[in-house]
Amino acid sequence: MSSPNFGTYKRAIVRQIPDSIRDHSEAHEDRGFQGLPIYAPINLEKARQEHEVYTQTLRDLGLEVTVVPADESTPDCPFVEDICVVVGNKALLTRPQGAARRKEVDTIEKVLTDLGLEVHRIRNKRATLEGGDVVFTGHEFFVGDSACSNPKGHKILAETFPEYPVLAIPLDPPKFHLKGAICMAAPGVMAVGESKWGVRAWKKIQKHAKFTYEPLWLPDKVFADHTCDVIFFNGNLVHCKSQEGAESVKVC
Repeated sequence: MSSPNFGTYKRAIVRQIPDSIRDHSEAHEDRGFQGLPIYAPINLEKARQEHEVYTQTLRDLGLEVTVVPADESTPDCPFVEDICVVVGNKALLTRPQGAARRKEVDTIEKVLTDLGLEVHRIRNKRATLEGGDVVFTGHEFFVGDSACSNPKGHKILAETFPEYPVLAIPLDPPKFHLKGAICMAAPGVMAVGESKWGVRAWKKIQKHAKFTYEPLWLPDKVFADHTCDVIFFNGNLVHCKSQEGAESVKVC
């Protein structure tokens, strides 16, 4: 059953995968800048097959899916959740940390406007915010204080959705987004990775959250970015395949 705090979701937005993501993804390049091991290049054929399965899964679960064409000048455009935060009929267009990703905002603004949403946009050039750092619990927001989202961005999030408290959670590199450490798995239940980032985030939530949550600990540390990044909507939980996190899938 869907939670009255989450509401009932009717639509989803996805964006197709450009060839440029293979060698120019922000996550791929940032690891090189930080001196970390570089991920293997993305297999475009496999990625597109998986993306189509994901898109069809959303349709099969009852959502009307808007598919936005890829843009080769924005390699990370498939990660459309980073570009907006939507609650109810209100949307906040974010301001990503990377200049290349900011090109994505105009396209998503048109999509949201055409869907009839009340659209707000971050204009402050010193603010950064990415949706991958924003976890909505149905009662409040948790937002990563990270390389991608800063306090000025947090403040604008709070101003846009004043009815919901906002709690910042520190996130050290190389962890990219808060949703790589925690996500909502059900009303009042959080999927938490057994990584140092997940443990730190959970301790902060226990101490400072305005509401009470139960943890669903996911043990696959190697695949923590995948196993924690789940999607809960309308009583459904979408998660990674067992090949990417066998122990965590058993928990889910």
